[in-house]
Amino acid sequence: MSFDESGLNASGGPGRRGVLKAAAAVSGGAALGLTGIPAEAASGRKGKGSEPTLVGAIRWDAWVGRDWRVGSIVNRTLSPEKYQFRMPYYASITEADRVLVEQGFDAEATGSAPSGWVVSSPVDTAVSVVDGPGRAGKSVRLHDASGSSMAGMDRTFTAQSRAVTVQWEWKESTTGRWSRALLHDGAKAVVDIATRVDAGTKQLALRAPDGTWSIIQTVADDTWYAMKMIVDLAPPEGATPWVDVFVDGVRKVNHAPLLTVSSIVNTVSFRTNESLSVDLYVDKVSVEVTESVNCDAARQAVMDQEIRYARDAGIDYWAFVYYPSEPLARGRKLYLSSAYKNDVKWCAILTGDFLAAFDANLSELVSRFSESNYQRVLGGRPLLYFLSDANAARVAKVRAAATAAGLPDPYIVVMAWTAQSAADVKAAVGADAVSRYATGAATGVPYAQLAVSETALWSQYAAAGGQVIPTVTTGWDKRPRYDYPVSWEPNYMDFKDNWVQQATPEEIADHLSAAITWGAAHPTNNPANAVLIYAWNEFDEGGWICPTLHELRDAHRPLRLDAIAAVPRTV
Repeated sequence: MSFDESGLNASGGPGRRGVLKAAAAVSGGAALGLTGIPAEAASGRKGKGSEPTLVGAIRWDAWVGRDWRVGSIVNRTLSPEKYQFRMPYYASITEADRVLVEQGFDAEATGSAPSGWVVSSPVDTAVSVVDGPGRAGKSVRLHDASGSSMAGMDRTFTAQSRAVTVQWEWKESTTGRWSRALLHDGAKAVVDIATRVDAGTKQLALRAPDGTWSIIQTVADDTWYAMKMIVDLAPPEGATPWVDVFVDGVRKVNHAPLLTVSSIVNTVSFRTNESLSVDLYVDKVSVEVTESVNCDAARQAVMDQEIRYARDAGIDYWAFVYYPSEPLARGRKLYLSSAYKNDVKWCAILTGDFLAAFDANLSELVSRFSESNYQRVLGGRPLLYFLSDANAARVAKVRAAATAAGLPDPYIVVMAWTAQSAADVKAAVGADAVSRYATGAATGVPYAQLAVSETALWSQYAAAGGQVIPTVTTGWDKRPRYDYPVSWEPNYMDFKDNWVQQATPEEIADHLSAAITWGAAHPTNNPANAVLIYAWNEFDEGGWICPTLHELRDAHRPLRLDAIAAVPRTV
Protein backbone atom coordinates (compact mmCIF):
# COMPACT_ATOMS: atom_id res chain seq x y z
CA MET A 1 0.00 0.00 0.00
CA SER A 2 1.06 3.59 -0.58
CA PHE A 3 0.31 6.26 2.01
CA ASP A 4 0.98 9.13 -0.37
CA GLU A 5 0.97 8.48 -4.07
CA SER A 6 1.52 12.12 -4.98
CA GLY A 7 5.17 11.47 -5.31
CA LEU A 8 4.14 8.35 -5.21
CA ASN A 9 3.63 8.77 -0.87
CA ALA A 10 6.38 -27.83 -4.99
CA SER A 11 6.28 -28.48 -8.15
CA GLY A 12 8.71 -26.75 -10.44
CA GLY A 13 8.94 -29.62 -12.91
CA PRO A 14 10.29 -29.52 -16.47
CA GLY A 15 9.21 -26.55 -18.54
CA ARG A 16 8.09 -24.58 -15.48
CA ARG A 17 8.57 -21.17 -17.06
CA GLY A 18 6.72 -22.29 -20.15
CA VAL A 19 3.79 -23.48 -18.07
CA LEU A 20 3.75 -20.17 -16.21
CA LYS A 21 3.76 -18.22 -19.42
CA ALA A 22 0.83 -20.19 -20.79
CA ALA A 23 -1.12 -20.00 -17.57
CA ALA A 24 -0.61 -16.26 -17.33
CA ALA A 25 -2.65 -15.80 -20.47
CA VAL A 26 -5.72 -17.29 -18.78
CA SER A 27 -8.39 -14.71 -17.94
CA GLY A 28 -10.30 -15.55 -14.81
CA GLY A 29 -9.25 -19.19 -14.94
CA ALA A 30 -11.85 -20.10 -17.56
CA ALA A 31 -9.35 -21.91 -19.76
CA LEU A 32 -8.35 -23.98 -16.74
CA GLY A 33 -11.89 -25.24 -16.30
CA LEU A 34 -12.60 -23.11 -13.24
CA THR A 35 -16.12 -22.47 -12.08
CA GLY A 36 -17.49 -20.63 -9.08
CA ILE A 37 -16.95 -21.47 -5.44
CA PRO A 38 -18.30 -24.95 -4.69
CA ALA A 39 -21.95 -24.93 -3.61
CA GLU A 40 -21.16 -26.77 -0.40
CA ALA A 41 -18.63 -24.09 0.55
CA ALA A 42 -21.00 -21.24 -0.22
CA SER A 43 -23.78 -22.85 1.76
CA GLY A 44 -21.44 -23.10 4.74
CA ARG A 45 -21.45 -19.31 4.97
CA LYS A 46 -25.04 -19.22 6.10
CA GLY A 47 -24.45 -20.66 9.55
CA LYS A 48 -27.27 -20.81 12.05
CA GLY A 49 -27.73 -17.17 13.00
CA SER A 50 -29.86 -14.50 11.36
CA GLU A 51 -27.36 -11.63 11.12
CA PRO A 52 -24.31 -12.70 9.12
CA THR A 53 -21.11 -10.78 9.70
CA LEU A 54 -20.07 -8.46 6.90
CA VAL A 55 -16.71 -9.53 5.51
CA GLY A 56 -14.70 -6.84 3.74
CA ALA A 57 -11.31 -6.84 2.07
CA ILE A 58 -8.89 -3.97 1.45
CA ARG A 59 -8.04 -3.09 -2.15
CA TRP A 60 -4.87 -1.25 -3.20
CA ASP A 61 -5.09 -0.79 -6.94
CA ALA A 62 -1.53 -0.11 -8.05
CA TRP A 63 -1.57 -3.07 -10.46
CA VAL A 64 -2.12 -0.93 -13.53
CA GLY A 65 0.52 -2.36 -15.87
CA ARG A 66 3.96 -1.48 -17.07
CA ASP A 67 3.03 1.68 -18.99
CA TRP A 68 2.46 3.57 -15.74
CA ARG A 69 5.26 4.40 -13.33
CA VAL A 70 3.53 2.93 -10.29
CA GLY A 71 2.56 -0.18 -12.27
CA SER A 72 6.12 -0.66 -13.45
CA ILE A 73 7.44 -0.27 -9.92
CA VAL A 74 5.20 -2.95 -8.44
CA ASN A 75 5.76 -5.25 -11.42
CA ARG A 76 9.45 -5.24 -10.52
CA THR A 77 8.79 -6.36 -6.98
CA LEU A 78 7.21 -9.58 -8.26
CA SER A 79 9.62 -10.19 -11.14
CA PRO A 80 12.21 -12.34 -9.29
CA GLU A 81 11.22 -15.97 -9.72
CA LYS A 82 11.15 -16.52 -5.95
CA TYR A 83 8.24 -14.06 -5.70
CA GLN A 84 6.28 -15.01 -8.79
CA PHE A 85 4.01 -17.35 -6.82
CA ARG A 86 2.31 -14.18 -5.59
CA MET A 87 1.38 -12.94 -9.05
CA PRO A 88 -2.35 -12.35 -9.55
CA TYR A 89 -4.14 -14.63 -11.95
CA TYR A 90 -4.31 -11.89 -14.61
CA ALA A 91 -0.52 -11.39 -14.72
CA SER A 92 1.59 -12.23 -17.74
CA ILE A 93 5.21 -13.35 -17.93
CA THR A 94 6.84 -10.92 -20.33
CA GLU A 95 10.35 -12.41 -20.06
CA ALA A 96 10.36 -16.14 -19.38
CA ASP A 97 14.17 -16.16 -19.12
CA ARG A 98 14.90 -13.04 -17.11
CA VAL A 99 18.37 -14.14 -15.95
CA LEU A 100 20.90 -13.04 -18.58
CA VAL A 101 24.08 -13.67 -16.58
CA GLU A 102 24.46 -15.51 -13.30
CA GLN A 103 28.00 -16.52 -12.42
CA GLY A 104 29.99 -17.28 -9.34
CA PHE A 105 33.40 -18.86 -9.82
CA ASP A 106 33.57 -21.59 -7.18
CA ALA A 107 33.27 -24.40 -9.74
CA GLU A 108 35.99 -23.04 -12.02
CA ALA A 109 39.59 -24.17 -12.03
CA THR A 110 41.94 -22.05 -9.96
CA GLY A 111 44.33 -20.19 -12.23
CA SER A 112 42.05 -20.33 -15.28
CA ALA A 113 40.44 -17.39 -17.02
CA PRO A 114 36.76 -16.93 -16.06
CA SER A 115 34.55 -18.85 -18.44
CA GLY A 116 32.30 -16.83 -20.74
CA TRP A 117 34.27 -13.61 -20.33
CA VAL A 118 36.52 -11.82 -22.80
CA VAL A 119 39.71 -11.17 -20.87
CA SER A 120 42.31 -8.47 -21.45
CA SER A 121 45.65 -9.16 -19.73
CA PRO A 122 48.65 -7.36 -21.23
CA VAL A 123 52.21 -7.75 -19.92
CA ASP A 124 52.42 -7.59 -16.10
CA THR A 125 48.69 -8.09 -15.72
CA ALA A 126 46.59 -11.22 -15.23
CA VAL A 127 42.91 -12.14 -15.01
CA SER A 128 42.31 -15.50 -13.34
CA VAL A 129 40.21 -17.46 -10.89
CA VAL A 130 41.71 -17.52 -7.38
CA ASP A 131 40.78 -18.88 -3.97
CA GLY A 132 39.03 -16.41 -1.67
CA PRO A 133 40.51 -14.12 -0.72
CA GLY A 134 39.34 -13.44 2.80
CA ARG A 135 36.38 -15.77 2.58
CA ALA A 136 35.39 -19.24 1.42
CA GLY A 137 35.01 -19.96 -2.26
CA LYS A 138 36.63 -18.40 -5.30
CA SER A 139 36.63 -15.12 -7.18
CA VAL A 140 38.32 -13.58 -10.19
CA ARG A 141 41.44 -11.52 -9.56
CA LEU A 142 42.37 -8.72 -11.93
CA HIS A 143 46.06 -8.30 -11.12
CA ASP A 144 47.72 -5.17 -12.50
CA ALA A 145 51.39 -4.39 -11.87
CA SER A 146 52.08 -2.85 -15.25
CA GLY A 147 51.85 0.87 -14.55
CA SER A 148 50.88 1.43 -18.18
CA SER A 149 48.16 -1.08 -19.13
CA MET A 150 44.91 -2.26 -17.64
CA ALA A 151 43.47 -5.69 -16.91
CA GLY A 152 39.86 -6.23 -17.89
CA MET A 153 37.01 -8.73 -18.21
CA ASP A 154 33.91 -8.19 -20.36
CA ARG A 155 30.73 -10.26 -20.52
CA THR A 156 28.23 -9.77 -23.33
CA PHE A 157 24.57 -10.64 -22.91
CA THR A 158 21.43 -10.40 -25.02
CA ALA A 159 20.84 -6.73 -25.75
CA GLN A 160 18.16 -5.13 -23.58
CA SER A 161 16.19 -1.99 -24.34
CA ARG A 162 14.41 -1.62 -21.00
CA ALA A 163 15.55 -1.92 -17.41
CA VAL A 164 18.26 -4.32 -16.25
CA THR A 165 19.56 -5.14 -12.79
CA VAL A 166 23.30 -5.79 -12.47
CA GLN A 167 24.78 -7.23 -9.26
CA TRP A 168 28.31 -8.14 -8.28
CA GLU A 169 30.66 -8.30 -5.30
CA TRP A 170 34.12 -6.78 -5.41
CA LYS A 171 37.03 -5.51 -3.39
CA GLU A 172 40.45 -3.97 -3.92
CA SER A 173 43.44 -5.00 -1.82
CA THR A 174 44.23 -1.29 -1.60
CA THR A 175 41.18 0.68 -2.54
CA GLY A 176 40.79 3.97 -4.37
CA ARG A 177 42.90 2.79 -7.34
CA TRP A 178 40.38 3.75 -10.04
CA SER A 179 39.08 0.26 -10.60
CA ARG A 180 35.91 0.36 -12.67
CA ALA A 181 32.58 -1.39 -13.15
CA LEU A 182 30.85 -0.42 -16.39
CA LEU A 183 27.67 -1.17 -18.28
CA HIS A 184 27.98 -0.74 -22.03
CA ASP A 185 26.15 -0.46 -25.28
CA GLY A 186 28.93 -2.04 -27.31
CA ALA A 187 31.92 0.25 -26.85
CA LYS A 188 29.82 3.08 -25.39
CA ALA A 189 29.75 3.32 -21.59
CA VAL A 190 26.24 3.87 -20.24
CA VAL A 191 27.10 3.60 -16.52
CA ASP A 192 30.60 4.02 -15.03
CA ILE A 193 31.35 3.33 -11.35
CA ALA A 194 34.89 3.69 -10.00
CA THR A 195 36.93 3.82 -6.84
CA ARG A 196 39.10 6.85 -6.25
CA VAL A 197 40.94 8.93 -3.65
CA ASP A 198 39.82 12.52 -3.26
CA ALA A 199 41.34 14.83 -0.65
CA GLY A 200 42.74 11.79 1.13
CA THR A 201 39.37 10.00 1.30
CA LYS A 202 38.83 6.69 -0.47
CA GLN A 203 35.53 6.72 -2.28
CA LEU A 204 33.18 4.89 -4.58
CA ALA A 205 31.94 7.30 -7.25
CA LEU A 206 29.57 7.53 -10.22
CA ARG A 207 30.46 9.41 -13.39
CA ALA A 208 27.93 12.00 -14.54
CA PRO A 209 27.14 12.96 -18.16
CA ASP A 210 29.39 16.04 -17.87
CA GLY A 211 32.33 13.85 -16.85
CA THR A 212 32.34 14.86 -13.18
CA TRP A 213 32.20 12.27 -10.40
CA SER A 214 29.64 12.14 -7.59
CA ILE A 215 30.42 10.33 -4.36
CA ILE A 216 28.47 7.13 -3.70
CA GLN A 217 30.14 6.39 -0.35
CA THR A 218 33.52 5.96 1.30
CA VAL A 219 35.24 2.57 1.00
CA ALA A 220 37.94 0.69 2.88
CA ASP A 221 40.92 -1.42 1.87
CA ASP A 222 40.56 -5.17 1.49
CA THR A 223 36.79 -5.11 2.10
CA TRP A 224 34.13 -6.89 0.07
CA TYR A 225 31.16 -4.80 -1.08
CA ALA A 226 27.90 -6.14 -2.53
CA MET A 227 26.93 -3.87 -5.42
CA LYS A 228 23.73 -3.50 -7.38
CA MET A 229 22.66 -1.10 -10.07
CA ILE A 230 19.24 -0.83 -11.68
CA VAL A 231 19.42 0.87 -15.06
CA ASP A 232 16.23 1.95 -16.80
CA LEU A 233 16.77 2.94 -20.42
CA ALA A 234 13.11 3.66 -21.18
CA PRO A 235 11.11 4.50 -18.06
CA PRO A 236 7.33 4.70 -18.40
CA GLU A 237 5.47 7.98 -18.88
CA GLY A 238 8.40 9.42 -20.85
CA ALA A 239 10.67 9.85 -17.83
CA THR A 240 14.39 10.47 -18.27
CA PRO A 241 16.55 7.30 -18.27
CA TRP A 242 18.19 6.72 -14.91
CA VAL A 243 20.40 4.53 -12.73
CA ASP A 244 20.03 3.55 -9.06
CA VAL A 245 23.09 2.28 -7.18
CA PHE A 246 22.98 0.13 -4.04
CA VAL A 247 25.85 -0.82 -1.73
CA ASP A 248 25.28 -3.69 0.70
CA GLY A 249 21.54 -3.42 0.12
CA VAL A 250 21.32 0.34 0.76
CA ARG A 251 20.26 2.62 -2.07
CA LYS A 252 22.99 5.24 -2.35
CA VAL A 253 22.06 6.77 -5.71
CA ASN A 254 18.45 7.37 -6.72
CA HIS A 255 17.53 8.03 -10.36
CA ALA A 256 20.82 9.61 -11.43
CA PRO A 257 21.14 10.38 -15.14
CA LEU A 258 23.00 7.89 -17.28
CA LEU A 259 26.53 8.71 -18.40
CA THR A 260 25.36 8.23 -21.99
CA VAL A 261 21.77 7.79 -23.09
CA SER A 262 21.47 4.67 -25.20
CA SER A 263 18.72 2.54 -26.67
CA ILE A 264 20.29 -0.73 -25.47
CA VAL A 265 22.85 -2.23 -23.10
CA ASN A 266 24.62 -5.51 -23.78
CA THR A 267 27.94 -5.73 -21.90
CA VAL A 268 29.15 -5.62 -18.30
CA SER A 269 32.84 -4.92 -17.67
CA PHE A 270 35.37 -4.72 -14.85
CA ARG A 271 38.73 -2.98 -15.31
CA THR A 272 41.81 -1.74 -13.53
CA ASN A 273 43.50 1.59 -14.25
CA GLU A 274 46.30 2.00 -16.79
CA SER A 275 48.66 3.82 -14.45
CA LEU A 276 47.91 2.39 -11.00
CA SER A 277 48.85 -1.04 -9.62
CA VAL A 278 46.08 -2.97 -7.90
CA ASP A 279 44.55 -6.36 -7.20
CA LEU A 280 40.82 -6.17 -7.91
CA TYR A 281 38.62 -9.15 -6.99
CA VAL A 282 35.20 -9.77 -8.54
CA ASP A 283 32.58 -12.41 -7.68
CA LYS A 284 28.88 -13.30 -7.98
CA VAL A 285 28.06 -11.37 -11.13
CA SER A 286 24.50 -11.35 -12.39
CA VAL A 287 22.47 -9.45 -14.96
CA GLU A 288 18.69 -9.78 -14.95
CA VAL A 289 15.75 -8.23 -16.71
CA THR A 290 14.36 -5.93 -14.04
CA GLU A 291 10.71 -6.11 -15.03
CA SER A 292 9.81 -9.55 -16.35
CA VAL A 293 6.13 -9.68 -15.42
CA ASN A 294 3.18 -7.44 -16.14
CA CYS A 295 0.36 -7.30 -13.60
CA ASP A 296 -2.26 -5.27 -15.41
CA ALA A 297 -5.65 -5.24 -13.72
CA ALA A 298 -6.71 -1.99 -15.36
CA ARG A 299 -9.15 -3.69 -17.71
CA GLN A 300 -12.91 -4.07 -17.36
CA ALA A 301 -12.83 -7.81 -17.98
CA VAL A 302 -10.36 -8.29 -15.13
CA MET A 303 -12.46 -6.23 -12.71
CA ASP A 304 -15.62 -8.08 -13.68
CA GLN A 305 -13.91 -11.39 -12.97
CA GLU A 306 -12.50 -10.16 -9.65
CA ILE A 307 -16.02 -9.19 -8.57
CA ARG A 308 -17.27 -12.66 -9.44
CA TYR A 309 -14.45 -14.29 -7.49
CA ALA A 310 -15.14 -12.09 -4.46
CA ARG A 311 -18.90 -12.60 -4.64
CA ASP A 312 -18.59 -16.37 -4.82
CA ALA A 313 -16.31 -16.38 -1.78
CA GLY A 314 -18.77 -14.34 0.26
CA ILE A 315 -16.78 -11.10 0.31
CA ASP A 316 -19.47 -8.53 1.08
CA TYR A 317 -17.50 -5.38 0.38
CA TRP A 318 -14.18 -4.02 -0.81
CA ALA A 319 -12.57 -1.17 1.11
CA PHE A 320 -10.81 0.78 -1.65
CA VAL A 321 -7.79 2.85 -0.71
CA TYR A 322 -9.29 5.93 -2.34
CA TYR A 323 -7.14 7.70 -4.92
CA PRO A 324 -8.83 10.58 -6.73
CA SER A 325 -6.55 10.55 -9.78
CA GLU A 326 -5.32 8.16 -12.46
CA PRO A 327 -3.83 5.66 -12.63
CA LEU A 328 -4.58 4.59 -9.07
CA ALA A 329 -8.22 5.62 -9.36
CA ARG A 330 -8.70 3.25 -12.26
CA GLY A 331 -9.54 0.17 -10.20
CA ARG A 332 -12.35 1.98 -8.40
CA LYS A 333 -13.64 3.47 -11.65
CA LEU A 334 -13.67 0.07 -13.36
CA TYR A 335 -15.55 -1.34 -10.39
CA LEU A 336 -18.13 1.45 -10.56
CA SER A 337 -18.60 0.88 -14.29
CA SER A 338 -18.99 -2.88 -13.94
CA ALA A 339 -22.28 -4.59 -14.67
CA TYR A 340 -21.56 -6.73 -11.59
CA LYS A 341 -20.89 -3.92 -9.13
CA ASN A 342 -23.94 -4.72 -7.01
CA ASP A 343 -22.60 -8.22 -6.32
CA VAL A 344 -19.87 -6.84 -4.02
CA LYS A 345 -20.37 -3.52 -2.26
CA TRP A 346 -17.63 -0.99 -1.56
CA CYS A 347 -16.51 1.71 0.82
CA ALA A 348 -13.55 4.07 1.00
CA ILE A 349 -10.32 4.20 2.99
CA LEU A 350 -9.10 7.79 3.01
CA THR A 351 -5.39 8.59 2.90
CA GLY A 352 -3.28 11.64 2.19
CA ASP A 353 -4.09 11.64 -1.52
CA PHE A 354 -7.80 12.11 -0.87
CA LEU A 355 -7.23 14.57 1.94
CA ALA A 356 -4.88 16.78 -0.07
CA ALA A 357 -7.93 18.15 -1.91
CA PHE A 358 -10.46 17.15 0.71
CA ASP A 359 -13.33 19.48 -0.09
CA ALA A 360 -13.24 18.77 -3.82
CA ASN A 361 -13.05 15.02 -3.33
CA LEU A 362 -15.66 14.87 -0.57
CA SER A 363 -18.59 15.84 -2.79
CA GLU A 364 -17.83 12.97 -5.18
CA LEU A 365 -17.53 10.48 -2.33
CA VAL A 366 -20.70 11.59 -0.55
CA SER A 367 -22.62 11.34 -3.81
CA ARG A 368 -21.78 7.63 -3.76
CA PHE A 369 -23.08 7.08 -0.21
CA SER A 370 -26.67 6.86 -1.44
CA GLU A 371 -25.97 4.32 -4.15
CA SER A 372 -27.12 0.77 -3.61
CA ASN A 373 -23.63 -0.72 -3.82
CA TYR A 374 -22.05 1.51 -1.18
CA GLN A 375 -21.58 -0.48 2.03
CA ARG A 376 -23.73 0.63 4.96
CA VAL A 377 -23.99 -0.64 8.51
CA LEU A 378 -26.27 -0.18 11.50
CA GLY A 379 -29.46 0.54 9.61
CA GLY A 380 -28.06 2.45 6.65
CA ARG A 381 -25.01 4.38 7.90
CA PRO A 382 -22.35 4.68 5.14
CA LEU A 383 -19.11 2.96 6.22
CA LEU A 384 -15.95 5.06 5.92
CA TYR A 385 -12.37 4.46 7.06
CA PHE A 386 -9.65 7.04 7.69
CA LEU A 387 -6.13 5.61 7.48
CA SER A 388 -4.26 8.87 7.93
CA ASP A 389 -4.70 12.56 8.66
CA ALA A 390 -8.14 12.39 10.23
CA ASN A 391 -9.01 15.48 12.18
CA ALA A 392 -12.12 16.86 13.81
CA ALA A 393 -12.81 19.38 11.05
CA ARG A 394 -12.70 16.76 8.30
CA VAL A 395 -14.84 14.30 10.19
CA ALA A 396 -17.37 17.05 10.88
CA LYS A 397 -17.42 17.96 7.18
CA VAL A 398 -18.13 14.35 6.23
CA ARG A 399 -21.04 14.20 8.63
CA ALA A 400 -22.39 17.58 7.55
CA ALA A 401 -22.17 16.68 3.85
CA ALA A 402 -24.06 13.44 4.44
CA THR A 403 -26.74 15.26 6.41
CA ALA A 404 -27.05 17.88 3.68
CA ALA A 405 -27.57 15.08 1.16
CA GLY A 406 -30.34 13.63 3.30
CA LEU A 407 -28.29 10.57 4.24
CA PRO A 408 -27.79 8.80 7.57
CA ASP A 409 -24.78 9.74 9.67
CA PRO A 410 -21.67 7.95 8.32
CA TYR A 411 -20.05 5.27 10.48
CA ILE A 412 -16.47 6.54 10.64
CA VAL A 413 -13.62 4.23 11.56
CA VAL A 414 -10.07 5.47 12.21
CA MET A 415 -7.10 3.17 11.63
CA ALA A 416 -3.88 3.28 13.61
CA TRP A 417 -0.97 0.97 14.37
CA THR A 418 -1.53 0.78 18.14
CA ALA A 419 -4.68 0.48 20.20
CA GLN A 420 -4.00 3.61 22.23
CA SER A 421 -3.14 5.78 19.23
CA ALA A 422 -6.33 4.62 17.51
CA ALA A 423 -8.34 5.43 20.62
CA ASP A 424 -6.71 8.84 20.93
CA VAL A 425 -7.50 9.72 17.31
CA LYS A 426 -11.06 8.46 17.67
CA ALA A 427 -11.65 10.66 20.70
CA ALA A 428 -9.96 13.69 19.16
CA VAL A 429 -11.83 13.64 15.86
CA GLY A 430 -15.20 12.28 16.93
CA ALA A 431 -15.05 8.99 15.04
CA ASP A 432 -17.25 5.98 15.82
CA ALA A 433 -14.82 3.07 15.88
CA VAL A 434 -11.20 1.98 15.57
CA SER A 435 -9.37 -0.53 13.42
CA ARG A 436 -5.96 -1.13 11.85
CA TYR A 437 -4.77 -1.66 8.30
CA ALA A 438 -2.70 -4.80 8.88
CA THR A 439 -0.59 -6.66 11.42
CA GLY A 440 3.01 -7.70 10.85
CA ALA A 441 5.68 -9.77 12.55
CA ALA A 442 9.40 -10.38 12.18
CA THR A 443 12.08 -13.00 11.52
CA GLY A 444 9.91 -15.39 9.54
CA VAL A 445 7.63 -16.53 12.34
CA PRO A 446 4.81 -18.94 11.47
CA TYR A 447 1.56 -17.34 10.35
CA ALA A 448 -0.19 -18.96 13.33
CA GLN A 449 1.89 -16.75 15.62
CA LEU A 450 0.78 -13.62 13.76
CA ALA A 451 -2.85 -14.78 14.04
CA VAL A 452 -2.52 -15.24 17.80
CA SER A 453 -1.01 -11.77 18.17
CA GLU A 454 -3.70 -10.15 16.05
CA THR A 455 -6.48 -11.93 17.92
CA ALA A 456 -5.19 -10.30 21.12
CA LEU A 457 -5.19 -6.92 19.36
CA TRP A 458 -8.95 -7.06 18.81
CA SER A 459 -9.54 -6.95 22.55
CA GLN A 460 -6.79 -4.36 23.08
CA TYR A 461 -8.39 -2.04 20.55
CA ALA A 462 -11.78 -2.62 22.13
CA ALA A 463 -10.47 -1.86 25.61
CA ALA A 464 -8.85 1.36 24.43
CA GLY A 465 -11.28 2.55 21.79
CA GLY A 466 -14.67 0.96 22.43
CA GLN A 467 -16.14 0.04 19.06
CA VAL A 468 -13.90 -1.98 16.73
CA ILE A 469 -13.86 -3.48 13.27
CA PRO A 470 -11.39 -6.37 13.64
CA THR A 471 -8.67 -6.77 11.04
CA VAL A 472 -7.88 -10.21 9.62
CA THR A 473 -4.35 -10.14 8.21
CA THR A 474 -3.64 -12.85 5.64
CA GLY A 475 0.13 -12.36 5.54
CA TRP A 476 3.02 -9.94 5.93
CA ASP A 477 6.18 -10.17 3.84
CA LYS A 478 7.57 -7.08 2.14
CA ARG A 479 10.88 -8.63 1.11
CA PRO A 480 10.04 -7.98 -2.56
CA ARG A 481 10.26 -4.29 -1.70
CA TYR A 482 13.67 -4.85 -0.16
CA ASP A 483 14.98 -6.33 -3.41
CA TYR A 484 13.26 -3.64 -5.47
CA PRO A 485 12.50 -0.66 -3.21
CA VAL A 486 9.43 1.38 -4.05
CA SER A 487 9.68 5.14 -4.21
CA TRP A 488 7.04 5.79 -1.53
CA GLU A 489 8.82 3.71 1.13
CA PRO A 490 12.37 5.06 1.47
CA ASN A 491 12.95 3.23 4.76
CA TYR A 492 12.90 -0.29 3.38
CA MET A 493 15.92 -1.95 5.03
CA ASP A 494 13.84 -3.62 7.77
CA PHE A 495 11.76 -5.40 5.15
CA LYS A 496 14.54 -7.96 4.82
CA ASP A 497 13.85 -9.33 8.30
CA ASN A 498 10.22 -8.37 9.02
CA TRP A 499 8.22 -11.12 7.42
CA VAL A 500 5.90 -14.00 8.24
CA GLN A 501 5.76 -17.47 6.76
CA GLN A 502 3.05 -18.00 4.16
CA ALA A 503 -0.34 -18.95 5.54
CA THR A 504 -2.23 -21.97 4.33
CA PRO A 505 -5.78 -21.34 3.10
CA GLU A 506 -7.04 -23.23 6.15
CA GLU A 507 -5.09 -20.96 8.51
CA ILE A 508 -6.58 -17.87 6.88
CA ALA A 509 -10.06 -19.35 7.15
CA ASP A 510 -9.51 -20.20 10.83
CA HIS A 511 -8.37 -16.65 11.56
CA LEU A 512 -11.40 -15.18 9.79
CA SER A 513 -13.65 -17.55 11.73
CA ALA A 514 -12.02 -16.39 14.97
CA ALA A 515 -12.72 -12.76 14.09
CA ILE A 516 -16.37 -13.51 13.38
CA THR A 517 -16.63 -15.42 16.65
CA TRP A 518 -14.94 -12.56 18.55
CA GLY A 519 -17.41 -10.07 17.07
CA ALA A 520 -20.38 -12.22 18.07
CA ALA A 521 -19.02 -12.48 21.61
CA HIS A 522 -18.46 -8.70 21.83
CA PRO A 523 -21.55 -7.15 20.24
CA THR A 524 -21.15 -3.84 22.05
CA ASN A 525 -17.59 -3.53 20.69
CA ASN A 526 -18.53 -4.66 17.18
CA PRO A 527 -22.01 -3.24 16.65
CA ALA A 528 -21.36 -2.87 12.92
CA ASN A 529 -21.00 -6.67 12.80
CA ALA A 530 -18.15 -6.35 10.30
CA VAL A 531 -14.57 -7.52 9.83
CA LEU A 532 -11.91 -6.33 7.39
CA ILE A 533 -9.43 -8.62 5.64
CA TYR A 534 -5.95 -7.41 4.78
CA ALA A 535 -6.01 -7.68 1.85
CA TRP A 536 -7.53 -8.47 -1.49
CA ASN A 537 -4.47 -7.56 -3.53
CA GLU A 538 -1.45 -6.41 -1.50
CA PHE A 539 0.66 -9.04 -3.28
CA ASP A 540 4.09 -7.48 -2.77
CA GLU A 541 3.37 -6.72 0.90
CA GLY A 542 2.37 -10.33 1.53
CA GLY A 543 -1.37 -9.96 2.13
CA TRP A 544 -3.74 -11.23 -0.55
CA ILE A 545 -6.76 -13.43 -1.17
CA CYS A 546 -7.25 -12.59 -4.85
CA PRO A 547 -6.55 -15.76 -6.85
CA THR A 548 -2.98 -16.15 -8.02
CA LEU A 549 -1.62 -17.53 -11.22
CA HIS A 550 0.11 -20.34 -9.29
CA GLU A 551 -3.09 -21.34 -7.49
CA LEU A 552 -4.95 -21.70 -10.74
CA ARG A 553 -2.06 -23.43 -12.45
CA ASP A 554 -1.32 -25.96 -9.70
CA ALA A 555 -4.69 -26.54 -8.01
CA HIS A 556 -7.12 -25.30 -10.66
CA ARG A 557 -8.93 -23.56 -7.81
CA PRO A 558 -8.72 -20.20 -5.97
CA LEU A 559 -7.72 -21.98 -2.77
CA ARG A 560 -7.74 -19.04 -0.38
CA LEU A 561 -11.17 -17.93 -1.55
CA ASP A 562 -12.49 -21.49 -1.37
CA ALA A 563 -11.43 -21.66 2.28
CA ILE A 564 -12.94 -18.24 3.04
CA ALA A 565 -16.20 -19.24 1.35
CA ALA A 566 -16.58 -22.16 3.74
CA VAL A 567 -16.38 -20.00 6.89
CA PRO A 568 -19.83 -19.48 8.48
CA ARG A 569 -20.70 -15.79 8.78
CA THR A 570 -22.83 -16.33 11.87
CA VAL A 571 -22.15 -18.01 15.20
